[in-house]
Amino acid sequence: MAEPDARRRRRRRRRVLCLAGVLVAGTLAGGCPQSSAEQVPSGRFLSVALNTRDPVTVRYGYTLADVNPAHVEDTPVRQRALVWLGGYDKANCRWEWSDDRVREEFERYDLAGNRRIAGYFIADEPNTNLNCPQAAGEVRERARLVRSLDPDTDRFTLVNVDRPDQFADFKGTTDVMSVDVYPCLVDRPCDWTKIPEVIAKLREVGVERYMGMLQAFSFEQWRWPTAEELRGMIAQWQRSDWEGQLTFSWEYEGARLTDHPELLSVLRRLNLAPHVRFPLPSASR
Repeated sequence: MAEPDARRRRRRRRRVLCLAGVLVAGTLAGGCPQSSAEQVPSGRFLSVALNTRDPVTVRYGYTLADVNPAHVEDTPVRQRALVWLGGYDKANCRWEWSDDRVREEFERYDLAGNRRIAGYFIADEPNTNLNCPQAAGEVRERARLVRSLDPDTDRFTLVNVDRPDQFADFKGTTDVMSVDVYPCLVDRPCDWTKIPEVIAKLREVGVERYMGMLQAFSFEQWRWPTAEELRGMIAQWQRSDWEGQLTFSWEYEGARLTDHPELLSVLRRLNLAPHVRFPLPSASR
């Protein structure tokens, strides 16, 4: 019986080492045995908690920090920067920063030469009010300007689009599109049709690279999700080809995600092991 016992000890040791790899790196180490949990494709998973560059986010597995050009050097150790470039004024249909201002920011802070940068956040919901039909073209031109200033294709440009009827317009304007869909409203159960419908629309129009924005805030008609509801949202996104997630929001309208440790626990689990699927919400099965 010595040989079977030795094999069992090796298997136990291997499982411990694999678990340690998940906790430290957020991915399964090469050659680790698959668990009984359903798996999704592994690879680089981008994750950022919006409205903060607080180094505590590293504890929760976030790989990116939400910064403006002046604070790239404040990016926490073990994270890279997602750089906000001023955004788009969707009320007046114009950029908050002119092209010259963008050039100045790149030169002043040597953005193109900074290896801490992972990508550039170009615009957030630039035509959500349906009064800026030219916004998609302007986002495309702004992304081209950014690429001319930083030709490193390892860094991505990002636009956030909230309306599925605009996915086709904004397709290809940036390297990656993020999508915010918030299914949990005040005084009602979460609508589990919303995220699958958005994923289906992304596939229909041929958006190949996208991220999902996760609901973790409370404002007006939207409410804090429960931990179970957040797991359900993540589970639905995990059945897509998303490249990562943006958590909205670390702080918003006086509310703080740090006051909801039950949600942070779920987000940490996602960020550290994004390839391990959460179960789908029962209402959506």
